Amino acid sequence: MNKLILFSIFLSSFTVGAQVQHIDSMASKVRSNFNIDPFLSYISIAASNVSGGLDKGSRYAGQLYVGVNFDLEKILGWHATRAKVSIANRHGSGLMNEVGSVFEPLNLVGGQNTFLYDLSIEKDFGNHFSFKAGRTTAADDFSGSKLYFYSLNNTVNGVIRALLLDGLMSTFPFPTWGARLKYKPSSEHQFQLGAYQMGKDIFDDTKHGLDFSFRSSDNLSVFFQYDWFGQITNRNARVYLGANQAFGSFANFDSNDESDYFIRFYGHMDVELIDGLKSFLTISYSPYGGVAKVPFQSSLGLIWKGLLKSRANDRVLFFATVGSFSDEWANLRANQLTTEIVLEMGYRLQVKDYFGLQPALQYNIRPGGHGLIGNAIIPGVLLEANF
Repeated sequence: MNKLILFSIFLSSFTVGAQVQHIDSMASKVRSNFNIDPFLSYISIAASNVSGGLDKGSRYAGQLYVGVNFDLEKILGWHATRAKVSIANRHGSGLMNEVGSVFEPLNLVGGQNTFLYDLSIEKDFGNHFSFKAGRTTAADDFSGSKLYFYSLNNTVNGVIRALLLDGLMSTFPFPTWGARLKYKPSSEHQFQLGAYQMGKDIFDDTKHGLDFSFRSSDNLSVFFQYDWFGQITNRNARVYLGANQAFGSFANFDSNDESDYFIRFYGHMDVELIDGLKSFLTISYSPYGGVAKVPFQSSLGLIWKGLLKSRANDRVLFFATVGSFSDEWANLRANQLTTEIVLEMGYRLQVKDYFGLQPALQYNIRPGGHGLIGNAIIPGVLLEANF
C-alpha cells in the first residue's frame, strides 16, 4: 500500500506537468488582455511511516490555491493600489497520529476544506510606505522566508512552526481581519507592524473563511518585524527579528485560570555560503510556558541549487529542527518531556519552471518529546505545479 501511493503520485506527475503548461499559456493571454494576474498552484504530498512511531501507515494531502491579483491603477486609475482575491482547498490527511509527533510530517495538513482566503487591498504611499488591509493572515507578511517552502515537514514550512502552536497567529488557509503597515526607508532596511483579529473559533474549518463578524471575546494578535537585507562576507544575506504580542484571554495548560497577555520573540538569518548554497537559521522563544506548548524552537536549513551542473535548477535540501516543550504542557500530559527533533533530506527535481518533483526522507527523533515512542522513518514525495 505504501509503495502504491508513492508510485501513483510519481506517475501522475507527468500528466499534471503537461496540463499546467497548457494552463500557463492560457493565463498569459488573460494577463495581457484584461490587466489582471490570475494564478493557480497545486501541491501534493504522499508519505509513509515505515518504521518507529506509534503505527505504520501512508497518507496523502493536497492543496489547490487559485486567485487573481488586480492592478487597480490600470483598471480603475487608483494610483499604486493592488487587490487580491483567492480561494484555497485542502484535502487528505496527515501522519502525526501515526508518528506520535507534535510536528506534522505533511505540511499541507490543517484546514482540510475549502476557504475564501484573500480578500485584501494594498496601497503604496510614496516610495517607502505601503498599507494592506482586509481578509488576510499574519503568515503572509511575518516570520516567513521562501527558503522554508522546500520542507515537507511543517516545522518551518510557511512560518516558524512554534508561533502557530501557540494558537495566537493567523495563518493559511484561515483568514481573519487584519492590517499591515510596511516602511522601507532603503533597500537594506524594512519595518512592519501588523494587527490581526483572533477569534476563539478562527481555526474552525467549517466556517470556510466566511465568518466576517467581530466579537467582544476576540483576541488581538500584534506583530512587529524588522528586516535587514545586505551582505555578510560579500555574500547576500537577510536577517529578521520580530515579536508576536497578543492581548485578550488565553487558557493556561496548568490551571483553570486565563492569561491576558502573551509574547513570543523570533528571529532568522540566511546567507549564501558559496555560489548556489544558501543556509538559514531560525530561533523562537516565549517565556509564557502556560500558553506556549513549544516555548523554544530552532531550525537549520541548507538549500544547494545547481550542485549537479547538468541539472542547474535542481536543489539538494537538508533541514533540522529541535523543539522543546514547556513544563506546564508536560504536566498536563502527565509526562516528562524534553525535545522533539526532526531531520529531513530531499532532492528537488525542477522538471520545468512551473513543475517540480521532490522525494524526501524524514527522521523524527523522540516523537512527542517523552522518549516512549520509537524514532520514526518517513519517506515521501512532493509534487508541485504552479503558474
